[in-house]
Amino acid sequence: MGLFITYGFYHSQKTTESNQVTNIIDETVGSDSATPVNGKLTLFNPENEIIQTEKTIKVTGNTGANSTVIIYVNDDPIITQADDTGNFSKEVELDPLANIISVYSIDSFGEINSTTRCVVVYDQELIPQEQKAEESAEE
Repeated sequence: MGLFITYGFYHSQKTTESNQVTNIIDETVGSDSATPVNGKLTLFNPENEIIQTEKTIKVTGNTGANSTVIIYVNDDPIITQADDTGNFSKEVELDPLANIISVYSIDSFGEINSTTRCVVVYDQELIPQEQKAEESAEE
């Protein structure tokens, strides 16, 4: 059942008209607050547009009680469940550089709510050795 739901979200996410995707991104990515766009899903962590060195992050938030929560990190889905008070938390792995984290919640009535964040993983290890040598030579 869970795989069916995941496939349905994945398929609907991929086939959504481009103007709808643009509207979702405009409403959520540009917002730095934890206030939900639609009033039913609040993401406490991560903050939007943060830069970090850690390759994992804990995604935490609140939605309807016992809602199914699907967290997409780039295009990889992770399914979890909100507790009786609607709180959820899941540690996720990030890719180097830019990561788009999209969180969807589905309540018992089938209502879908979503929000998106951008997280950048920047590690000095990502700088090529040649560039490091050039920077050292300039000093």
